[in-house]
Amino acid sequence: MSAGDPQEPVVGWRIWRVTGGGLRATVWDTPWPPRERFDASCRRGSPAYWSDEAPSGHRAPDPGCDCGVYAFKRREDAEQLAREKVDGDVIAVGRVSLWGRVIETELGFRAERAYPYDLVLLGGSDELARRIRQEYAVDVSTAPPAVPLHSGGG
Repeated sequence: MSAGDPQEPVVGWRIWRVTGGGLRATVWDTPWPPRERFDASCRRGSPAYWSDEAPSGHRAPDPGCDCGVYAFKRREDAEQLAREKVDGDVIAVGRVSLWGRVIETELGFRAERAYPYDLVLLGGSDELARRIRQEYAVDVSTAPPAVPLHSGGG
């Protein structure tokens, strides 16, 4: 799949941190608003971005940039990211619908727009799952983490 605007959404896997305020992207800590699509934008040139280049002004995702909403093709890859990057937070692993401009990569996709499709809270309570289900209007279940989420140092 190359850059384009598919008619049907592409479904991928990703993780979110779950906080009192809902879902947040794990890398940028960006809130995902309930019942609204998430629109990607390029952060190139922003203080939080790794590059010193000026703001891009291009539509995300762009083939010449690394911007866009990321999702994996396989759940296992999303869970591996959770083990590497998250320590002590409730994590949602789930499928995400991606649409608008979507670029396929070796391990997944980068997209212009996204919304959670269904979620499993790793380590979350049934009450938290009910609240997220009501806020986002998606199926949400709970499960204990199969492997400790943080396997770091020692």
